[in-house]
Amino acid sequence: MERVASEILNRGERTGAEDIADKYERYGLFFAQPIGYILKSDGTQIPLYYGEIKIKKTTGKYHVIPRTRPRTTR
Repeated sequence: MERVASEILNRGERTGAEDIADKYERYGLFFAQPIGYILKSDGTQIPLYYGEIKIKKTTGKYHVIPRTRPRTTR
């Protein structure tokens, strides 16, 4: 996940709302190779090609969220 986070920080696009009250900055990036999988109860896997990083504005702490596609806006 550190490599995914680094790629998103270097090449990702800002996806967070421009709302000043939003406490987080969000950036996302599509990857050519899957960065993770969702495991379904029947044993199949759904590949995840999109990564989002959510950075808390006040502390700079972040976490990476692998996804199937960008999140929808509120």
